[in-house]
Amino acid sequence: MEERTDSQNPTDDDPMSAGERLLRSLADHGVSYIFGNLGTDHTPLLEAMARLERDGDGEEIPELITCPHEFVAMSVAHGYAVTTGEPQAVLVHVDVGTQNLGAAMHNAHRANVPVFIISGLAPVTESGHPGSRDHAIHYVQDVFDQPAIVEEYCRWEGEYQPPADPDRLVARGLERAQTVPEGPVYLTASREALETEIDPAPSRTNLETVSQRTGADAETVETLTDRIEDATAPLVITSRIGSPASARGLETLVEFAETAGAGVVEHVPTHLCFPRDHEFHAGYEPTAVFDETDLIVVADTDIPWVPARGTPDAPVIQLDVDPTKRLYPQWDFPISRTVRADATAILEDVTERLDPAAGDDGRDRWRRVVAERREEQRDKLADQKSSDRLTPAVLSDALNHVVDESTIVIEDTVTSRGTVLDYLELTEPRSYYQKGGAGLGWTGGAAVGTSLGRPDDRIISLVGDGSYFFSIPTAWNWLSATADAPSLTVIYNNSGWNAVKTSTLSEHPDGAAADDGVPGSVFERSADLTAPANVVDAHTDTVTDPDRLVEALEAGVEAVDDGTHAVIDVRLEPIS
Repeated sequence: MEERTDSQNPTDDDPMSAGERLLRSLADHGVSYIFGNLGTDHTPLLEAMARLERDGDGEEIPELITCPHEFVAMSVAHGYAVTTGEPQAVLVHVDVGTQNLGAAMHNAHRANVPVFIISGLAPVTESGHPGSRDHAIHYVQDVFDQPAIVEEYCRWEGEYQPPADPDRLVARGLERAQTVPEGPVYLTASREALETEIDPAPSRTNLETVSQRTGADAETVETLTDRIEDATAPLVITSRIGSPASARGLETLVEFAETAGAGVVEHVPTHLCFPRDHEFHAGYEPTAVFDETDLIVVADTDIPWVPARGTPDAPVIQLDVDPTKRLYPQWDFPISRTVRADATAILEDVTERLDPAAGDDGRDRWRRVVAERREEQRDKLADQKSSDRLTPAVLSDALNHVVDESTIVIEDTVTSRGTVLDYLELTEPRSYYQKGGAGLGWTGGAAVGTSLGRPDDRIISLVGDGSYFFSIPTAWNWLSATADAPSLTVIYNNSGWNAVKTSTLSEHPDGAAADDGVPGSVFERSADLTAPANVVDAHTDTVTDPDRLVEALEAGVEAVDDGTHAVIDVRLEPIS
């Protein structure tokens, strides 16, 4: 390792701004990138970055990637963190920049994704200090309680105030971001605070904090083992078992299901929890198979089922590190027994103790149930293909021609999600991610973050036309090319807001809105959704003929594999 010179290694005699210490601390704690949308409140950080770069110390701090919109920056960080397991930093400015994080904050909050957000504050002094107010905007941007804009979505929020060492706040913020339930944290600082010179000697005593998830005690494991062996056809319901950046959860669930003779339902999954071609994969709607099971194991899920669609008669065992769901105001599912521990660790321990012979009946039942379900799916798809229809199912099936074991699918198709889950044959761990919340538009930025974090993989983003509008498409298409983070985006374009239409018809099937075709649910004027990609030299295509689907998708993948960002607008049957 090359020895550092005194100019590269700060000493007690070297002046250091708090802003520089903040940047160095982020890198020391493993942050590789700052995804930033910059403002006048960031001048101390920009000066520190430029000075370090000039002096040859640019590698001592995270790389700044400029993002043209805060929603996109947050989604990039979300995508990077969820696919690599490494939280990154997002830099935004004051109140308006914080507001622009918007729905992306909600997504990271609900998906339990760690992101370290840094925001400026309006300067606190009129004059006389480095960073004092020097523009009318510094009065306009001054608000009473800026953190209140996002605090409900944060695991921690703090303000840097000198003469404290910023490293302590960085360490604390990252610790809270990565502690169950993981999520965003928010740190603020004024220009004057970041310009303050502080002691350059770090005050930290330990750079690494490990939060270890543990299983249940031996007695509990034995009790669970007995309950599962006594069941005829146990069922596991999960949404995000294990870390989304690891294969452990999926591999554990496969071994458990095969040993116990258990069916598995992925309910609103945020990542791939179980191979989708597995003979025990019972689909995505728990209520559809409640009559087949006599014991339900709810493992790592916030919403095990929707009670309006049905409630189980079988006993329910919950395995979760956060079983009370403290981040949800209302949560009252009928749980028979709760075990507060890591679901993956518990299932590993139970599997070791199970008698495989006890699972014979369950294996026979789930093979039958799953086979019947898949036959129905094949029949539906064959009927649509024979009629030359361009449907979400036909598109999802066609994607199998370009999805291989090195592909990562980033998905936000909303009302087309059911067909993506049913017909896209994903089997590899870490091959599928969904936003986890309700904030539309996530996939654009998330695909950029995933490409940065997993540069050797092929990234395919699937998005509905409504979600595409929400994604700030000009911003992330530009960023994809600028950051050299190509992906293929496939738009499920049904020319309207299908979620609006279906929910209205469900609640008021014979109402006035139904008689009038649900006003506002259909786009009256078509739009060229590939146009935003033309801000850079991207590969684009619009498909209206099902016979062209595979050809167009293969061309898009070829472009991405060559390093060119690609967007394909697939004009599906309009919603009716």
